Amino acid sequence: MEHEYTYWQDGAFFVGFLNEYPDDSTQGLTLAELEEALIEVYEIRQEEKKHLAAIRKIGKLKIPA
Repeated sequence: MEHEYTYWQDGAFFVGFLNEYPDDSTQGLTLAELEEALIEVYEIRQEEKKHLAAIRKIGKLKIPA
């Protein structure tokens, strides 16, 4: 499965984030290290989703016109 990410070089580091999680930036000394760190971010977010799914529920609300 592919996920897009945005990255840039800031001095000696490559910095970036997964486009679906723009608030979770990470870095690496090489582009390969950045990609490894982005995979970790993705895996952490997926674990969080599993825990939240057990807690959060979806309801429907009817609002009178």
